[in-house]
Amino acid sequence: MSHAPLRVFIPCSGLGRVARGFETFTREVSDALHTDPRLEIRVFAGAATPERRDTVLPSLARSSRAADAIGALLHRSPYFVEQGSFFASLLPYLVTGRPDLVYFADLNVGNACWHWRRLSGQRYRLLFYNGGATTRPFTRTDMVQHLATVYRENALARGEPAARNVVLPHGVAIPSTLYAPPREALRRSLGLPTDRPVVLSVGLLDLQTKNLPYVLREIAALPAPRPMLVLLGAATSETPAVLTRATELLGADGFQWHSVPHPEMPRWYAAADAFVMASLREGFGLAYVEALAHGLPVLAHDFAVPRELLGDDGFYGDFRTPGVLASLLTRVMARGSDDFTRHARHRHAFDRFSWERLRDPYADLLLHAATAPIVSVS
Repeated sequence: MSHAPLRVFIPCSGLGRVARGFETFTREVSDALHTDPRLEIRVFAGAATPERRDTVLPSLARSSRAADAIGALLHRSPYFVEQGSFFASLLPYLVTGRPDLVYFADLNVGNACWHWRRLSGQRYRLLFYNGGATTRPFTRTDMVQHLATVYRENALARGEPAARNVVLPHGVAIPSTLYAPPREALRRSLGLPTDRPVVLSVGLLDLQTKNLPYVLREIAALPAPRPMLVLLGAATSETPAVLTRATELLGADGFQWHSVPHPEMPRWYAAADAFVMASLREGFGLAYVEALAHGLPVLAHDFAVPRELLGDDGFYGDFRTPGVLASLLTRVMARGSDDFTRHARHRHAFDRFSWERLRDPYADLLLHAATAPIVSVS
């Protein structure tokens, strides 16, 4: 006798609106699993995305004036308002669609789903994708997916049940062969110099999240001719301050900033000589793996997450200390990377993080989570 596929709802209010790791993950996990006959996946998005068939829910975008105004009245963030209005539109689908599992990354939506389950008596399970490495008690989800071992260990150390906490890394869309177009022609097409190295950094363009002021100071401390620093990421309210500081330290011809659609990212990785992410904390650090998958040497602040992801293929230092990144980058650039090394880095990333390798473990996780005991305490 055949069994009906597991009905999985994946709500993501930012999908179609912003480009964080949550949105990238939602898009890629649904694409990777949609052909599995054991699963019936439905994605709920905040806005339409070309060539996708997500269910778009009316809601107030976090960037809207209405979300700002309502948030001010409620003493809440515009993001909270977006999440609340998104859940209000999701609610009828929860009632009529009767999911077996709700797989969520945004805590506000997950909390609302938990409260609705408590009030309505619906029996769907809740699986929390802990991409932000939250340390809150996990009292309003039935299972938690951690992206690195250290975060599960931290959860167990504070008394979380072992059976409810699992480790499964972020899957990444990685081709089976290294993407390596002719470097000089690629750089010319992107407006990058061909006569000096290019160092790439990816992430939100703010003053704290990716430790960018430190990166700027360290690049500025290098002797001329310095590498071209390329910053790729979404703008924030602090972006003007970042760009002003970059101009002061590096000069207008010493850096570039671009907000690049995700499908265009491989070209920029392929054009670079090295990748730097100076974050002092990451829930996973998708860009670490993307850079590794393009064969780049990855320079990272020395803490547990990049050590787990990159292993011996990473270059580590204390990126709170002046001079450390500049010295490390000098050594890495002097070593260079031959074709064998670049292909080995790509293979490392593909074997550990590609959806080809992680598709079945993810399907197994969803099937297992759908049988987890329901957490009913607040």
